[in-house]
Amino acid sequence: MSKLIVCGSGIKSVSHLTEETKYIIKNSDKVLYLVNEHNLKSWIQRESKKAENLEKLYFNSDKRIDSYSNITNYIISEYNKGIVLCVLFYGHPTIFSESALNAVKKIKEDNGSAIILPGISTFDCLCSDLEIDPGDKGCLTMDATELLLYERNIDTNAHVILWQVANLGMHDNNQTSKIQVLFEYLNKFYTPDHFTYLYEAAQVPMKQPRIEQIKLRDLIDSKINQTTTLYLPPAHRKELSEKYLQLLGSVNQFSSASI
Repeated sequence: MSKLIVCGSGIKSVSHLTEETKYIIKNSDKVLYLVNEHNLKSWIQRESKKAENLEKLYFNSDKRIDSYSNITNYIISEYNKGIVLCVLFYGHPTIFSESALNAVKKIKEDNGSAIILPGISTFDCLCSDLEIDPGDKGCLTMDATELLLYERNIDTNAHVILWQVANLGMHDNNQTSKIQVLFEYLNKFYTPDHFTYLYEAAQVPMKQPRIEQIKLRDLIDSKINQTTTLYLPPAHRKELSEKYLQLLGSVNQFSSASI
């Protein structure tokens, strides 16, 4: 009987694999994987019964949307062979990674067996490395292209995290040339001197993450890599709502100094 188990590899090589994911990799009939780090690739090949790298499908199309679709279709075709199939994706398998998620949805629509197991994401690493609590002041997390195409509003009281900056406005795997456009949009909400962070999680143990503090005005001339995430700290202190303080009966419990 066919079964699909989608897992996340985490970010930092083999050290981020959960014990559950390791067991699945070792005991599945086949493992399809798309990960960044060389040591992890070698570990998968060594520990699994049978493994196949999905990079050839990922890089074989001019448009990323075609790459995602091809991977989804291939996952389903392998699943239909009546095997226990593990699909391992970098980070968390459903965060900015729709191929496996779409395969799971289609298989479930046909009453098939498919589950998703979480993995450590760049978001998790960012919160740890930058020492932020997304529950404190709230958090807006969004693809940079989504932000611009739909002119999404930004709550400058909150933590703001923008993903896939290097792919801004791109439908392929090439590097964007539109960082100026992003700066101009962000400058409507933040001052040019607002401190901002360029972040890249460490992919191997003992390596330091990239945490580069810049002023927003310097974004245009900064080095943006494929794994660069943009973090904008809260710019303003949020104000308490007198109305809801009264409605919640919290006048004596909260003060502007404690929130």
